[in-house]
Amino acid sequence: MRSASFQPVHARQDAWSAHLQDLFRSLEIPSNTLAENLAASIAMYCRQFHPRGLQSADLKLLIARAFCAVGERASAERVLQTMEPHRRHVSRWLEILSELHHFPELLPYFSFGIIRPADWAGARLDRMWTLDFGRLVLSESERHEMMLYRSIRTIIEKMFVFWDVPEGEGTLGLKGLASMNVEPKGRNLQTLTAKNDLLEYIADLFRRRQAERGWSTVPVLLNLDL
Repeated sequence: MRSASFQPVHARQDAWSAHLQDLFRSLEIPSNTLAENLAASIAMYCRQFHPRGLQSADLKLLIARAFCAVGERASAERVLQTMEPHRRHVSRWLEILSELHHFPELLPYFSFGIIRPADWAGARLDRMWTLDFGRLVLSESERHEMMLYRSIRTIIEKMFVFWDVPEGEGTLGLKGLASMNVEPKGRNLQTLTAKNDLLEYIADLFRRRQAERGWSTVPVLLNLDL
Protein backbone atom coordinates (compact mmCIF):
# COMPACT_ATOMS: atom_id res chain seq x y z
CA MET A 1 0.00 0.00 0.00
CA ARG A 2 1.38 3.43 -0.96
CA SER A 3 2.25 5.68 1.96
CA ALA A 4 -0.02 8.68 2.35
CA SER A 5 3.05 10.94 2.54
CA PHE A 6 4.42 9.74 -0.80
CA GLN A 7 4.14 12.20 -3.68
CA PRO A 8 4.82 11.22 -7.29
CA VAL A 9 7.40 13.32 -9.12
CA HIS A 10 4.78 15.00 -11.30
CA ALA A 11 2.83 15.99 -8.18
CA ARG A 12 5.89 17.67 -6.65
CA GLN A 13 6.52 19.45 -9.95
CA ASP A 14 2.93 20.66 -10.11
CA ALA A 15 3.16 21.85 -6.48
CA TRP A 16 6.16 24.09 -7.27
CA SER A 17 4.53 25.47 -10.41
CA ALA A 18 1.23 26.11 -8.64
CA HIS A 19 2.99 27.84 -5.75
CA LEU A 20 4.93 30.11 -8.11
CA GLN A 21 1.81 30.97 -10.07
CA ASP A 22 0.04 31.91 -6.83
CA LEU A 23 3.03 34.02 -5.79
CA PHE A 24 3.13 35.78 -9.16
CA ARG A 25 -0.56 36.64 -8.76
CA SER A 26 -0.02 37.97 -5.23
CA LEU A 27 2.81 40.16 -6.57
CA GLU A 28 0.53 41.37 -9.37
CA ILE A 29 2.93 40.17 -12.04
CA PRO A 30 1.08 40.12 -15.39
CA SER A 31 0.20 36.64 -16.61
CA ASN A 32 1.76 36.02 -20.03
CA THR A 33 3.93 33.50 -21.84
CA LEU A 34 7.17 34.97 -20.47
CA ALA A 35 5.93 34.77 -16.87
CA GLU A 36 4.81 31.17 -17.40
CA ASN A 37 8.18 30.20 -18.87
CA LEU A 38 10.06 31.88 -16.02
CA ALA A 39 7.84 30.17 -13.45
CA ALA A 40 8.64 26.82 -15.07
CA SER A 41 12.38 27.58 -15.07
CA ILE A 42 12.36 28.72 -11.44
CA ALA A 43 10.37 25.63 -10.43
CA MET A 44 12.92 23.40 -12.15
CA TYR A 45 15.79 25.22 -10.41
CA CYS A 46 14.11 24.90 -7.01
CA ARG A 47 13.40 21.20 -7.47
CA GLN A 48 17.02 20.57 -8.38
CA PHE A 49 18.87 22.77 -5.91
CA HIS A 50 16.35 23.33 -3.10
CA PRO A 51 14.29 20.13 -2.85
CA ARG A 52 13.35 20.90 0.77
CA GLY A 53 11.96 24.30 -0.11
CA LEU A 54 13.04 27.92 0.15
CA GLN A 55 12.43 30.75 2.56
CA SER A 56 9.95 33.28 1.19
CA ALA A 57 12.62 36.01 0.97
CA ASP A 58 14.97 33.68 -0.94
CA LEU A 59 12.27 32.76 -3.41
CA LYS A 60 11.24 36.37 -4.02
CA LEU A 61 14.81 37.43 -4.71
CA LEU A 62 15.22 34.45 -7.02
CA ILE A 63 12.13 35.59 -8.93
CA ALA A 64 13.47 39.15 -9.15
CA ARG A 65 16.79 37.79 -10.45
CA ALA A 66 14.97 35.75 -13.13
CA PHE A 67 13.08 38.77 -14.39
CA CYS A 68 16.27 40.86 -14.43
CA ALA A 69 18.02 38.18 -16.46
CA VAL A 70 15.48 38.59 -19.29
CA GLY A 71 15.36 42.37 -19.09
CA GLU A 72 11.94 42.57 -17.40
CA ARG A 73 12.97 45.10 -14.78
CA ALA A 74 9.43 46.33 -14.15
CA SER A 75 8.38 42.92 -12.81
CA ALA A 76 11.63 42.56 -10.87
CA GLU A 77 11.03 45.97 -9.31
CA ARG A 78 7.51 44.93 -8.34
CA VAL A 79 8.99 42.01 -6.38
CA LEU A 80 11.72 44.08 -4.71
CA GLN A 81 9.22 46.70 -3.56
CA THR A 82 7.64 44.03 -1.32
CA MET A 83 10.95 43.25 0.41
CA GLU A 84 12.67 44.94 3.35
CA PRO A 85 15.34 46.37 3.23
CA HIS A 86 15.57 45.93 -0.57
CA ARG A 87 12.89 48.52 -1.31
CA ARG A 88 15.25 51.26 -0.08
CA HIS A 89 17.60 50.87 -3.05
CA VAL A 90 15.55 49.17 -5.74
CA SER A 91 17.52 50.67 -8.65
CA ARG A 92 20.82 49.43 -7.20
CA TRP A 93 19.39 45.96 -6.55
CA LEU A 94 18.22 45.80 -10.15
CA GLU A 95 21.82 46.43 -11.25
CA ILE A 96 23.17 43.83 -8.84
CA LEU A 97 20.70 41.16 -9.91
CA SER A 98 21.37 41.88 -13.58
CA GLU A 99 25.17 41.87 -13.41
CA LEU A 100 26.44 39.75 -10.52
CA HIS A 101 27.60 36.29 -11.60
CA HIS A 102 27.99 34.90 -8.07
CA PHE A 103 24.32 35.21 -7.22
CA PRO A 104 23.44 31.62 -6.10
CA GLU A 105 25.99 31.48 -3.27
CA LEU A 106 25.05 35.00 -2.10
CA LEU A 107 21.29 34.44 -2.27
CA PRO A 108 20.64 33.75 1.44
CA TYR A 109 22.77 36.74 2.51
CA PHE A 110 21.06 39.03 0.01
CA SER A 111 17.51 37.90 0.69
CA PHE A 112 17.65 38.55 4.44
CA GLY A 113 19.49 41.85 4.09
CA ILE A 114 22.66 40.52 5.76
CA ILE A 115 24.61 41.83 2.76
CA ARG A 116 23.12 44.87 1.06
CA PRO A 117 24.16 48.06 -0.73
CA ALA A 118 25.24 50.87 1.55
CA ASP A 119 22.32 52.92 2.83
CA TRP A 120 24.08 55.71 4.70
CA ALA A 121 24.10 59.31 3.47
CA GLY A 122 26.58 60.05 0.69
CA ALA A 123 27.46 56.43 0.01
CA ARG A 124 28.64 55.48 -3.48
CA LEU A 125 26.42 52.50 -4.10
CA ASP A 126 28.67 50.92 -6.71
CA ARG A 127 31.45 50.21 -4.22
CA MET A 128 30.03 50.64 -0.73
CA TRP A 129 28.26 47.78 1.03
CA THR A 130 26.72 46.95 4.40
CA LEU A 131 27.27 43.71 6.30
CA ASP A 132 24.64 43.44 9.02
CA PHE A 133 25.56 40.79 11.59
CA GLY A 134 22.38 41.62 13.50
CA ARG A 135 20.38 39.87 10.77
CA LEU A 136 22.54 36.74 10.83
CA VAL A 137 20.79 33.82 12.54
CA LEU A 138 23.24 31.49 14.27
CA SER A 139 22.56 28.15 15.92
CA GLU A 140 23.86 27.46 19.43
CA SER A 141 26.60 25.25 18.00
CA GLU A 142 27.81 28.18 15.89
CA ARG A 143 28.01 30.60 18.82
CA HIS A 144 31.59 29.74 19.72
CA GLU A 145 34.63 31.81 18.82
CA MET A 146 36.13 29.34 16.36
CA MET A 147 32.82 28.80 14.55
CA LEU A 148 32.01 32.51 14.53
CA TYR A 149 35.31 33.41 12.93
CA ARG A 150 34.82 30.67 10.36
CA SER A 151 31.35 32.04 9.53
CA ILE A 152 32.68 35.58 9.22
CA ARG A 153 35.52 34.46 6.95
CA THR A 154 33.07 32.59 4.70
CA ILE A 155 30.87 35.68 4.30
CA ILE A 156 33.76 38.10 3.70
CA GLU A 157 35.35 35.81 1.12
CA LYS A 158 32.07 35.77 -0.84
CA MET A 159 32.10 39.59 -0.84
CA PHE A 160 35.60 40.09 -2.29
CA VAL A 161 34.18 40.15 -5.82
CA PHE A 162 32.34 43.41 -5.05
CA TRP A 163 35.61 45.34 -5.00
CA ASP A 164 37.45 43.72 -7.91
CA VAL A 165 36.42 46.33 -10.50
CA PRO A 166 37.45 49.36 -8.33
CA GLU A 167 40.64 47.44 -7.37
CA GLY A 168 39.80 47.34 -3.68
CA GLU A 169 38.61 50.93 -3.38
CA GLY A 170 35.43 51.28 -1.38
CA THR A 171 33.87 50.84 2.02
CA LEU A 172 32.33 48.02 4.02
CA GLY A 173 29.97 49.25 6.71
CA LEU A 174 29.49 46.84 9.61
CA LYS A 175 26.36 46.68 11.74
CA GLY A 176 25.44 44.50 14.69
CA LEU A 177 28.99 43.65 15.76
CA ALA A 178 27.84 43.35 19.36
CA SER A 179 25.56 40.46 18.37
CA MET A 180 28.67 38.40 17.61
CA ASN A 181 29.98 38.59 21.19
CA VAL A 182 29.65 35.08 22.59
CA GLU A 183 30.08 36.08 26.26
CA PRO A 184 26.86 36.19 28.32
CA LYS A 185 25.57 39.68 29.01
CA GLY A 186 26.86 41.22 32.19
CA ARG A 187 30.18 39.36 32.15
CA ASN A 188 33.15 41.68 31.81
CA LEU A 189 35.58 39.20 30.29
CA GLN A 190 38.18 39.38 27.54
CA THR A 191 36.83 37.78 24.37
CA LEU A 192 38.12 37.49 20.83
CA THR A 193 34.64 38.39 19.58
CA ALA A 194 34.72 41.94 20.97
CA LYS A 195 34.08 44.68 18.37
CA ASN A 196 37.69 45.79 17.94
CA ASP A 197 38.94 42.23 17.57
CA LEU A 198 36.31 41.48 14.92
CA LEU A 199 37.18 44.64 13.00
CA GLU A 200 40.88 43.76 13.04
CA TYR A 201 40.13 40.20 11.91
CA ILE A 202 38.03 41.41 8.96
CA ALA A 203 40.66 44.01 8.02
CA ASP A 204 43.29 41.28 8.02
CA LEU A 205 41.17 39.13 5.68
CA PHE A 206 41.16 41.98 3.16
CA ARG A 207 44.90 42.65 3.52
CA ARG A 208 45.74 39.00 2.95
CA ARG A 209 43.88 38.93 -0.38
CA GLN A 210 44.93 42.33 -1.73
CA ALA A 211 47.88 41.14 -3.83
CA GLU A 212 46.13 37.96 -4.96
CA ARG A 213 43.19 39.94 -6.39
CA GLY A 214 45.33 42.69 -7.87
CA TRP A 215 43.87 45.44 -5.71
CA SER A 216 45.70 48.75 -5.33
CA THR A 217 44.15 49.21 -1.88
CA VAL A 218 41.64 47.54 0.44
CA PRO A 219 38.12 48.60 1.43
CA VAL A 220 37.80 50.88 4.43
CA LEU A 221 35.88 49.38 7.36
CA LEU A 222 33.22 51.52 8.97
CA ASN A 223 31.53 50.61 12.25
CA LEU A 224 27.94 51.76 11.72
CA ASP A 225 26.96 51.09 15.34
CA LEU A 226 28.89 54.07 16.69
